[in-house]
Amino acid sequence: MRARRFPPRRWTAALALGLALAAGAAPPAAGGDGEQPAAAAEVPEAFRAWLEMVELLMTDEEREVFLALKSDHRRKIFIDRFWQVRDPFPETGANEFHATWIERVAQANERFGTLEGERPRALLVLGPPRTVSTAPCSRMLGFSELWQYQDERGHFYLLFVRGGVAPDGYRLWSPVEGLRTLVQWSARPMASDSEVLAELIENCVDGRTLVDALSRVLDLQLSGLFAKLPRPSSEWVRNFAARSTELPDGSETFEAEVSLRFPGRHQSRTVVQGLVSVPSAAVAAETGSGAPAFRFVVDGEVLREERLFDDFRYRFEMPAAAVEGDRIPIVVQRFLRPGSYHLTLRVQDVGSGRYFRHESDFDVPSVARRAPAPRRVADGGPEAAGEAGELPAAAPRGDAIAGPAAGAAPPAATRGIWAEADSSLGKADYRLKILPPPDRLLTGRVRVQAVASGEAVAKVGFRLNGRPIMTKARPPFSVELDLGPAPRVHALEAVGFDSRGRELARDRIPLNTGPHRFAVRLLEPRPGRYRESLRAFAEVDVPSGQRLDRVEIYVNETRVATLYQPPFSQPIRLPPTEDVTYVRALAFLDDGNSTEDLVFVNMPENMDEIEVDFVELYTSVVDKAGRLVPDLERGQFRVFEDGAEQRIRRFERVRDRPIHAGVLLDTSTSMAEELRQAEQAALRFFQRVIQPRDRAAVIVFADQPQLKVPLTNSHEVLAGGLAGLAAEGETALYDSVVFGLYYFAGIRGKRALVLISDGEDSGSRHSYREMLDFARHTGVAVYTIGMNLEVRDTEVRGMLMRLARETGGASYFIERATQLERIYEQIEEELRSQYLIGYQSSQLGGEDFREVEVQLAMPGLRAKTIPGYYP
Repeated sequence: MRARRFPPRRWTAALALGLALAAGAAPPAAGGDGEQPAAAAEVPEAFRAWLEMVELLMTDEEREVFLALKSDHRRKIFIDRFWQVRDPFPETGANEFHATWIERVAQANERFGTLEGERPRALLVLGPPRTVSTAPCSRMLGFSELWQYQDERGHFYLLFVRGGVAPDGYRLWSPVEGLRTLVQWSARPMASDSEVLAELIENCVDGRTLVDALSRVLDLQLSGLFAKLPRPSSEWVRNFAARSTELPDGSETFEAEVSLRFPGRHQSRTVVQGLVSVPSAAVAAETGSGAPAFRFVVDGEVLREERLFDDFRYRFEMPAAAVEGDRIPIVVQRFLRPGSYHLTLRVQDVGSGRYFRHESDFDVPSVARRAPAPRRVADGGPEAAGEAGELPAAAPRGDAIAGPAAGAAPPAATRGIWAEADSSLGKADYRLKILPPPDRLLTGRVRVQAVASGEAVAKVGFRLNGRPIMTKARPPFSVELDLGPAPRVHALEAVGFDSRGRELARDRIPLNTGPHRFAVRLLEPRPGRYRESLRAFAEVDVPSGQRLDRVEIYVNETRVATLYQPPFSQPIRLPPTEDVTYVRALAFLDDGNSTEDLVFVNMPENMDEIEVDFVELYTSVVDKAGRLVPDLERGQFRVFEDGAEQRIRRFERVRDRPIHAGVLLDTSTSMAEELRQAEQAALRFFQRVIQPRDRAAVIVFADQPQLKVPLTNSHEVLAGGLAGLAAEGETALYDSVVFGLYYFAGIRGKRALVLISDGEDSGSRHSYREMLDFARHTGVAVYTIGMNLEVRDTEVRGMLMRLARETGGASYFIERATQLERIYEQIEEELRSQYLIGYQSSQLGGEDFREVEVQLAMPGLRAKTIPGYYP
């Protein structure tokens, strides 16, 4: 049990102050930034009261971070996050755990007048007991309390006896102490617990009931009770500490100027641009492995009525050669409702390790909506340049807008730089969204619908796999697609136009790529001509149950900004070049998987817009003996597509990249004898392979496929899905492989589907050719394991071998399930020993299959990867 950190005290005032904090009331003022981290006794009274109220909940790491905070608003933000990470149902509007804890604190305070002691703590953890028996059989047991609870195990009891060190003198009794330690009086000495029980039955009123209750007293120390409390991952508090707006102790600082602009509106909110003007002489460029560049980390918090309204983090990189003059402009952009706010901003110069900090009040005005300024894609020219519409002036309070020079506005030259970027504001109000179709494999005729926002969208055109299908001139903007009888991956696009035929918005989604769609889409910029600046505005679709880590914005191959929270909107200054420029958005999940989108700008007028395929090849290398070769360098690989050599643009060893693996297990009647061992081997495979960043799924099949366990990294959940499988039915092998491929198709990164079957297909709707074609489109590696196939089953063996070969997997044939573990070890080793080779295809357009070959400079080595892909 954790030792008390505070002196004993009454809890009436503490609870009231804690509730006030939870409700948003301001605590007594604390010292400002720049002080040393406060010890517990130096924390302001209201926060000390809160600390005591949550002592049982708080981890040591959370306490350490909280005590190091120097400002009241950061403490308030910490308290909000503290309850958020313990919310059992974050999708609801209420925090049930927070409400329950506050109620229990009130109950404990009302009954005991303190949270000191084991009775108040038991009430906090378990809630109020159903019944309390005070001093049962006081003649023998002395002064004690017997608390009755009921849960899924039935009735159980806690017994508190006199003799504790808490203010009330009670402690929790454990059965391991023996019943004789409870006896206060008896007519004769008792040598055993059985004699005590007999004496209780004979001398106590309702003695048998008391004896039954004592037999149900849990052997439970308070440390055991604490296990019932929520223990969130320490990741949240580490992120909180890292994303601070306070200055580290002893840090060096530099001076800068801050100004705010309100250049437009996004839907119902005002666009707020913060410009930090940094003297280049005050910071240092990093050299690293490339050209010198200035790198900054910006953390900010926006408070409204003393509560956190918005917080943000950015990373910026600026090539030193691109910096003009003696100042470096850093621009952050947020969308805020009109009103009064308080801003805290911290800028870290990575090169020098020095900091700039700014804090001020400011007012956000309401601004007029901009008229849309569409761009013609055909000729790349803007329909309207510069700024449109009048915007009211900002209404700063005091020195809200400036750093050292109060009230300073950004220089006129700086304002002009962002005029083009500002001209796109309001365009995102004209949106087009394709409603997701049903979450299943789609074939035949399917109706889809696009929803437009903004009255200017007059008609919508639909394209399937690049081919125009239909244009609808009035809502509802829906179309019926004929996807054909065979399973295929399709690309559906919708483009919205105004009444003059000018493009306003577009959306694009894949079909038949499963429920794990992870995509980023650049709404801005649009293809066209830009001189000095533009705005990058990205939208991200995150798979259910996963978390977005960041969005990186690139101009050509230079990363210029990293955004860690929405809105993913960033003004960008363009490099002074006449060449074709492209803007790229790269989104990352917290497990390391990524996806990207790219838009070309400043193309010559006679150049058509093109789509360039970026191809990623997960490649294994083996020697003549079939052993994996893990330590090759980039220069030893060459890649060819349809015979033409490609330039390798990305190369890395992927030993530590996250894996998404699925076991597709045949549970038809013929597997009855081997099924138990196959279950055990699959579980051991998951236990070996699946690390915290990995995910695995279990799919079983007989007459039809069934998802037993969705993607998870929990070995316990996977074990539950594999337990107690029954062998029955026919073998719908092809349909089941199609189902497994569909489930994994939308996942990016390393994907592996392990198929275990002992027979040929006997009941599928799809043919082998359709299954193989779908496998080629999805890019999921299939590892096939044929069990107990007779040598004469050459056709079945050949089909399994071809499926593995065409998807970049491997095929195995075994006689018994006991051999599975050895196969799983080989698959694991291969998955952890691959190379990721990326290149931009030199071929433009087309839908035909493209053959791919990876060659090695060293003789005797062979590369294993997919034989090709569909663009």
